[in-house]
Amino acid sequence: MMAVDRSRLDRLRPLSSATDLTDFTLSTIEADSDPQSDDIADFESETQSLTPSIWDYVRQYGRTYHRYMAGAYPFPNDEAERERLDMQHAIIKALFGQKNWFAPLKRPKRILDIGCGTGKWCLEMAKEFPRTRVEGIDLSPIQPDITPDNVDFFIDDIRRREWWHCTQPYDYVHTRFSLGIFEDFREIIQKGYNNLEPGGYMESQELYSKVYCDDGTMPTDFELLEWTKTQDMAAMTLGMPLRIANKLKMWYEQAGFVDVHEEVFAIPINSWPRDARYKLLGKFFHWNMCQGVHAWTVEYFIKALGWTETEVEVYLAHLRNSIADKTVHAYYKVWVVYGRKPFANEPPSAAPKPSHWPREPSSDDEGDDDDDDDDDDRATVL
Repeated sequence: MMAVDRSRLDRLRPLSSATDLTDFTLSTIEADSDPQSDDIADFESETQSLTPSIWDYVRQYGRTYHRYMAGAYPFPNDEAERERLDMQHAIIKALFGQKNWFAPLKRPKRILDIGCGTGKWCLEMAKEFPRTRVEGIDLSPIQPDITPDNVDFFIDDIRRREWWHCTQPYDYVHTRFSLGIFEDFREIIQKGYNNLEPGGYMESQELYSKVYCDDGTMPTDFELLEWTKTQDMAAMTLGMPLRIANKLKMWYEQAGFVDVHEEVFAIPINSWPRDARYKLLGKFFHWNMCQGVHAWTVEYFIKALGWTETEVEVYLAHLRNSIADKTVHAYYKVWVVYGRKPFANEPPSAAPKPSHWPREPSSDDEGDDDDDDDDDDRATVL
């Protein structure tokens, strides 16, 4: 496991709690005057890869992808991606000052993690709340076989119509890094609202896929900047929007949540900052990005833009070089938004739903939600 000075990271605070998304507070991260001074010891990451063998995987682009509801999730699930996801969890937790959640939880009885991945977040929440039933759902069976008694993992698709109303509501619903996965993330927020106990909380922690720079060191032809624009265009072509983070607060209120809070963090693309804690975060985030850009590019660029695998590989070589460039002081923003479902005697948010707000399918709707004749729509418990 990587060694992190928690006393330093605990002092890390969000950059802004302002709700005016068009007037964001500058990052205030100072660049290191000596970009070559990054002498932090090399890190090692440990992962558990106890993938059940009862599910086969789709193999393409030299990677493996989930078989259940194949194609619904555009990113791979192989060992390299599982290792990256575990490191991503550690990075985001460090960015948040070693916090897994921000909503004012007290004694939740049931917790749901939508898109739980390798299950790291669920396992840590189960340890934090040993009397709480923690459930994680995902399309890939990449969670550990052996779990605490209060943890259950389900292979399921949150898009199924059954998720509009569950028989057993939750006290807390959590999502993280859902960009580029859903056609309309508002549906997920509405389903979270519908499936909460009155007074329960939902929380989303999302990276905004636009790269920022405050000091003019990022040229207009910077490869990473170009990639984010091209990736966004490809995702929109496929109907899987990436840029959802800055809309979360508005969507939460439109779904009916009250006491909606928003905080915004910044994370550098590499170890260019002077501050030691940001330098450390940047170093790990640099590794995570270099490991992840193939997964975040190949499906989008080939399907939406008609690229070949060879063209993608050549392009990514240049992209990784730009991510490592410490003379460019670039960073991403990460939004954290949470809201409370009002109690029975309390009105919901007065924010009106737009006419195109996602609605619960009716019996008159033709066909099922994203059904595939080759797949069984029933959830599988691991």
